[in-house]
Amino acid sequence: MLMKRLGLIFCLIAALAVSDAFAQSADSILVREDYVGAPLLKVLKDFETKYGMTLKYDSAALGAYRYEGIFFGAPLQLAFERVCQEIKGVSCYIDNEGVYCIVPTKNLPRNRTKQENKAYEGNATRRNLTVTGRIKDQTNGEFLPFATVHVEAHPNVNASTNNDGYFTLYNVPSDTEVLVFRYLGYETQRFYLSPEINVQNLFVELQPALNALDEVTVVAEREDVLKVPELSIGVIQTTAAKIADLPALGEKDLFRTFQLMPGISAANESSAGMYVRGGTPDQNLVLYDGFTIYHQEHLMGVFSAFNTNAVKDVQLHKGGFDAKHGGRLSSVMEIVGKTGNDKSFNIGGDIGFLGFNAFAELPFNNEKGTFFVAGRRSFQSFMYDKFTSVYSENSQQPMGGGGRFNMRNQQKPISYFYDLNAKLTYNPSKRDILSLSFFNGEDVLDNSREGFGSSFISGSITDKTNWGNIGSSLKWSRNWNNRFYSNALVSFSNYYSMRDRQNSSTGTFGNAAVMFDMNTDEENRLWDYSLKIDNEYKLSGTNKLEFGLNYSNYNIDYRYSQSDTSSILDMQNRGNLLSLYLQDRLTLNESLTLQPGLRLSYYDVTARPYFEPRLQAFYKLNDKIKLKASAGYYYQFVNRIVREDISAGSRDIWLLSDNTGIPVSSAMHYVAGGSYETKEFIFDLEAYYKKLNNLSEYTLRFAPSFMDNSAYQEFFYTGKGYSRGIDFLLQKKYGKLTGWIAYTLSETRYSFPVYGNGYFPANQDVTHEFKTVITYKPVRNLTLSASWIYATGKPFTEPIGAYALNTPNSGSMSFIVVDKKNNARYPDYHRLDLLAKYDLSFIKEVKSSISVSLFNLYDYSNVWYREYAYDKSVGITETNINLLGFTPNVTLSIQLK
Repeated sequence: MLMKRLGLIFCLIAALAVSDAFAQSADSILVREDYVGAPLLKVLKDFETKYGMTLKYDSAALGAYRYEGIFFGAPLQLAFERVCQEIKGVSCYIDNEGVYCIVPTKNLPRNRTKQENKAYEGNATRRNLTVTGRIKDQTNGEFLPFATVHVEAHPNVNASTNNDGYFTLYNVPSDTEVLVFRYLGYETQRFYLSPEINVQNLFVELQPALNALDEVTVVAEREDVLKVPELSIGVIQTTAAKIADLPALGEKDLFRTFQLMPGISAANESSAGMYVRGGTPDQNLVLYDGFTIYHQEHLMGVFSAFNTNAVKDVQLHKGGFDAKHGGRLSSVMEIVGKTGNDKSFNIGGDIGFLGFNAFAELPFNNEKGTFFVAGRRSFQSFMYDKFTSVYSENSQQPMGGGGRFNMRNQQKPISYFYDLNAKLTYNPSKRDILSLSFFNGEDVLDNSREGFGSSFISGSITDKTNWGNIGSSLKWSRNWNNRFYSNALVSFSNYYSMRDRQNSSTGTFGNAAVMFDMNTDEENRLWDYSLKIDNEYKLSGTNKLEFGLNYSNYNIDYRYSQSDTSSILDMQNRGNLLSLYLQDRLTLNESLTLQPGLRLSYYDVTARPYFEPRLQAFYKLNDKIKLKASAGYYYQFVNRIVREDISAGSRDIWLLSDNTGIPVSSAMHYVAGGSYETKEFIFDLEAYYKKLNNLSEYTLRFAPSFMDNSAYQEFFYTGKGYSRGIDFLLQKKYGKLTGWIAYTLSETRYSFPVYGNGYFPANQDVTHEFKTVITYKPVRNLTLSASWIYATGKPFTEPIGAYALNTPNSGSMSFIVVDKKNNARYPDYHRLDLLAKYDLSFIKEVKSSISVSLFNLYDYSNVWYREYAYDKSVGITETNINLLGFTPNVTLSIQLK
């Protein structure tokens, strides 16, 4: 199946290559030249005399430059653009007459005095301009999403790029202004306008900070790992390049990086899932290149399912998000996958104690297309066994007869995970982009064991589980003109989880031998087929309209059976969801910005519409102080139901909302806060309140001991809840020493009538959570970082007593009595992690680094959960199942470019 999917991707590459061959017939001028070591002046002279180009340049100023390149029949336009891109220190632009101008970048003024500014303003020929263009990576040609641009003398005149790197900057005062371009992990670049420059369709290239030549510039301008975008509420941005600068548990991890920010719980070492402002992982909409990923964890929750080598940019909306997104109660994460290098072939990878990953990127069709592929796989090692040992050690469960059921494993669990990412991008024109993205991640766990038992029972268990997600999207983006941009996307996503458990044992009770044979089979599958159309229309520099639609067809099956024939749960869900949205971002003056929006959904299972009004507001008191607020209504139609106590089953299942046992859940968000920002620091504060309705849970706690199998579907329960808190962030953004201090004070409470009256702490409730992160770069090629986390212990249900009953065979059965749900808390959680990363330079043409990470440096025993057993002679005994202690790791990363 996997080979078929890859075959489809490569067939599409071939088809696009053939179609482009016809398109090239219009460009009959091809360049075939060997310019290795040639003076730049010779190259430019050839382009003029041999190929008929009209150029402007100063021979004296360009005399010292040389070019290293060979052209094997490249179209003239692409060949010239390649020369401009590959010669460092040289800039090219088109003047108003359509003539290419080539000038040394160093000759452009880096800082203008007031007198110089007046002189430039006096030379201006155009006023109140609209500047458009795209921003890309100088080293590999990838376009940069969510980059920012503003006028240096007028910071309020600003814009950001969309997913495809396009920007439109309105109301630029004159054609002599200085534009400032920024992107996380890249050098800040200033672009100097002049009357000769054509300000439409600029191509601006930013240089990664790691490759900067001027070390002083690196120190002065380098940004921190995570960024809070201006005029946003609850939004955090990062790039894959910056994630490598933080301590990690064996692998660079996307989700665990975000867990270091306020409002996102980091006290979930056993889960890489995102617990955002009291929400659960299923309440987060996680989009990878536009399609939904339903299961985001590897290795029983230790790692997220996203290979950072395949990720370009990530934005997380912690709450109060706009009308463009829906279908979830808590947050939205937008992941943009890498498109690949459009300049040259590149390959690279990482290897550590847990596994290895590799990637390759290949341009084709004269830089019009790129293909990117990345794969990652774990392997058994001493460190991998450390993670899985919790399944083979400390595994003691209470058992009838007053004894303790002690599993003595004769083999370690066999487990591995892998993921595969591929992306094909093709630019048929300067305004159009076609992209095909693919994702597949899977875990396999074999926890079978032989020879467990006690003094009166022995046997074997076969226990095999595999789970994962497959998804793909095909997107067409078009920049129709300076005002109108749209994209259309079709996608599918398939989540699956399968478990087969067989328990065979023999027991001796008195003089009788009894054989036990119990099989359980569980399967959960979800198919999501979607169509999305998103549009942006800029009415003016102060008014941007966004509108679109989203259609999804859901098919979800869940089956849980025992002994091959006894079906406990057998559910088939089918449903269609159609959503329309409209929102308007309106800047009323230089201080106030409003963004009202409305999302309207129709869900055919309940046969009724759902209205979701949204509002965001921003107010600038001055250049440093900004206030913000948002409110909105949110619905969720696809739910991950927590199951409290089905024997030998997984803890959660995906199901669709319906009219009966699983209602459509909803939430109301209120968020308000403010920020104080200088060049080096930002202090950000947000208070939030979420009111939750129609939450669902499944439990057999109150089921009778014997009942008909058809009655199992009756034990879905409905409740409500709320989450409230305050997030604090103090961040140092620039300099050799960067980092942040984050603190969250929160409360999450649920109320389910089946558990009694009143509210109880939700499983994910954490009252206090404090995090601090420090990154220090003492020299150019060395990065040192540390993170420390402290959090209040999570709630759990503690026993209050136990008793034993005698059985007819002279044995006994023990029972533990529990109090109110989540009536106690585990000990507080804390740990210190360190990282040292050194950029190697022993091979000039190869980028490489080695990282040493130390997880839980002082080896503190954080409690994961507790197990209880009862013995009449000693009473109730408890066993702490602890999370990882001190864990080191070494990772070597290598890539050509």
